[in-house]
Amino acid sequence: MVPVYRTYSRRSIGLTGVFCGIFYALLQALHLANGGFANYQLNRDAVTYEGYAKQCGYQLKCHGDNSCPSLNELGSLGKDALEKAIFELLNNEAVSNDPRFLIDLSEFDAEFHKTKPIHPNEQLGVTRTLTTHKVLEALTKKYSCCQLRNLLDGKCYPNVTLPCCYGSEEIFCDPYYPYRSYDGSCNNLQHPTWGKRGNALKHPIAPCYSDLVSTPARSKSGTSLPQNRKLLSGLADVLRKREINFVSNLNMASVFLSEFINSDMIGRANRRTKRSVNGFRGCLADGSDRSPFVTALSNPLLVSPNDRYFGPLGVQCLNLSPQEKANDKCELKHVAERNMESSYLDLSSTYSESATYDESGRLDLQQCGATAPIINSEPISVQFFAIAGLFGKLHNYCVDRASTCLQSPGPVAERCRAFTIGVYQKIIFEQLLPVLFGEEFYDTCNLNCKYNPHDESVVSMAYRNGLGRFQHVWITETMKYKPQGQSQTLPFNTFFHQHERFDCSGVLDGVLETPIHIGNLSSANMDKFYTVNGERGTCLPCIDLSRNRDSGLCPLLTYKHYLEQLIGEETKCYNTFEDLRDMFSDDVIEYFAKRFEHPNDIDLLFGIFDKRFVPGGKLPRIVAQATCLEFKRLKCTDRFFYKWNPYLGEGARHLINVLDFTSLLAQFTEMHDVPVEPFFVDSPRVATSSVRDYMQTLDYLFCYL
Repeated sequence: MVPVYRTYSRRSIGLTGVFCGIFYALLQALHLANGGFANYQLNRDAVTYEGYAKQCGYQLKCHGDNSCPSLNELGSLGKDALEKAIFELLNNEAVSNDPRFLIDLSEFDAEFHKTKPIHPNEQLGVTRTLTTHKVLEALTKKYSCCQLRNLLDGKCYPNVTLPCCYGSEEIFCDPYYPYRSYDGSCNNLQHPTWGKRGNALKHPIAPCYSDLVSTPARSKSGTSLPQNRKLLSGLADVLRKREINFVSNLNMASVFLSEFINSDMIGRANRRTKRSVNGFRGCLADGSDRSPFVTALSNPLLVSPNDRYFGPLGVQCLNLSPQEKANDKCELKHVAERNMESSYLDLSSTYSESATYDESGRLDLQQCGATAPIINSEPISVQFFAIAGLFGKLHNYCVDRASTCLQSPGPVAERCRAFTIGVYQKIIFEQLLPVLFGEEFYDTCNLNCKYNPHDESVVSMAYRNGLGRFQHVWITETMKYKPQGQSQTLPFNTFFHQHERFDCSGVLDGVLETPIHIGNLSSANMDKFYTVNGERGTCLPCIDLSRNRDSGLCPLLTYKHYLEQLIGEETKCYNTFEDLRDMFSDDVIEYFAKRFEHPNDIDLLFGIFDKRFVPGGKLPRIVAQATCLEFKRLKCTDRFFYKWNPYLGEGARHLINVLDFTSLLAQFTEMHDVPVEPFFVDSPRVATSSVRDYMQTLDYLFCYL
């Protein structure tokens, strides 16, 4: 018998909905026949994108220039670069043991820029990456921009690798082993390293560095782009002048779950040393100026003395850690940042590289049910713990039932891990994305693919440091907190410190009833993010924009054109700021016109302010398009995705089909009732006891995982 709460899990579409469904199916078939979102793969090597410039009549800098640099000196350049790289790495080790170069534990942003250690098996790759980077920097001084671009685009010589690089990692896979690896390797049997932890992210198109290698882009005329904090702080002031007369029905649970998913497919890799630290210093402790102890491991952000918020506090400097590149094979090509998680949607941030199980296969759970890798990651809020804990508790719930009766072969821990990941993937693709996309765009995106072993599972830089930051504009000033059902409202940043004082069910109940922020950039993430005392914090969007620029992301309009060409949409040119009216509101356009020299200079990050929303969805159009391609690629390249995983038993398949986010909230929190539509405020609710009673009737299925 289907319980009452399940009847609310899908909106009724009625007869009209059936006809609309047929109509949209026909449109979708027509769209895919002409390309659409069918092409989700990233090329092995990024090349310079010229489509926008050609269409709009802009002069191409290297048009007709096919010259190439000579590689006769590559060996000597490599030796010199290796010496410099080793010296820099040794210097980094020295400063990591010198407290003058480290953020002190007493400071407000201690652990905000926490770095993971370089493990011995990673040392060679990090050294090779740094060596190759120094060779590329040397080439920028020896050759013209066009010659270097031809080399990095792969137009000169095939697969150029530094002579000092010998050998590569070999991974041998058992094609009949039925379980996922923990680091992502062997998911693709033909390409065992695809999707593996530690790999590089990818640029969809060649990065737009001004020197093609690492120097951030400049404006169309060659001058510097607007100063980071000043640009965002002024935009926040413009947005705060708006009169917002509506509140979204989307709640903050969607934000925290989205952030948890991002952490699973993208692991931050600040530049590292052999030991972990709480962060490398870029600024003085009071933020009044740069520190005299600045290394290549830090990159302080400047703040104007006239800053609306930080000015009166005397803060003119914010700490920032640059991201680590990944070019472990010493290839002379455009290079992206390192990803410290497997790209697959496989709970790698929860299970880590080697999960800690007890003798029965249970995970070692800590606060709110989160595992140690989650607890030790920063910056993190207790809501993040609680979301992650739902899946940790689900794993152990499975073990407790399956260990007494499991009839399927294989260890209980691995069977339950496969089952837990299946529930997690089902929630992403059948609960969260339909809400964010809306029915029409969800159908157009067409996530009903099959496993494709010929495309690589990898996350793009444009999503990681640009459009994938869309959740940050939803951050609220305050959050509801409901310990034992007693509702109170606390500042957003309160939940980032002293986690142990919070009731885990109370924070989850609170996010379910806290609507997302609409229409502007809240002070909670502009000025007070991760604050201890409620006064001095850091600027989350400033970090987003800095990483956007540091990673060489091409301007918004270039990427928009690339994306529209890829999915077969009509494209246009933007010659004046008035042309931006199709994307931005008048107040935003007016602000951009005063800060940027030309529409083509606007950073990709600002696509999150696109006023065009997909019908019935919650995402700006360009964000939805990028997200569709990203999640389609991660699904279609996953050999173990639950829809086609041949090693899942009938019991696991039935349980995954039944369980959803509502089920997890009912089973693993102390809430008296739970929402049927868990990503909407004011959702209908059902008694927790009725959900639990129904789940108990399914316990026998754990014997057939």
